Amino acid sequence: MALKDLAALYGRVALVMLAFAFLAGIIAGPVLQKAGLRSSMTAAQDHAPVPELIRARTAPGSGGQG
Repeated sequence: MALKDLAALYGRVALVMLAFAFLAGIIAGPVLQKAGLRSSMTAAQDHAPVPELIRARTAPGSGGQG
């Protein structure tokens, strides 16, 4: 088997493995989140204070009347 053919074969195998890993990550993400394995990250976010929006009072405009 030539070096070029061997490289093509390994490239195809690597792409197939990468595709399976990508799909497994997409499927495992929600499953692990429902299982509660990411609770340490979300627990820290739940206790963080929620910043309040600062709203400045503005004078009412003329409303386009002239």
